[in-house]
Amino acid sequence: MTKVIIIQGGSLESYCEQTMDYLHAKYHTYPSNLLDLPISAEEVSRMGYYEKLAQNIADEAEIDGSVPLGKLVI
Repeated sequence: MTKVIIIQGGSLESYCEQTMDYLHAKYHTYPSNLLDLPISAEEVSRMGYYEKLAQNIADEAEIDGSVPLGKLVI
């Protein structure tokens, strides 16, 4: 049996955009209730190292412009 989902008021793209806007407004605009935990200098250094390493890999990758971003594997 096939399920059919009817999207009222537009296209699937507009529905996805509305959904993303809703989720952003619901979960990303309120102040965080996480504890203000201190991060050690060692942890900051490690995060910076891996971030820089990932940036270097991405900069040196030969990426074909026709590949969709979600399909990209380096």
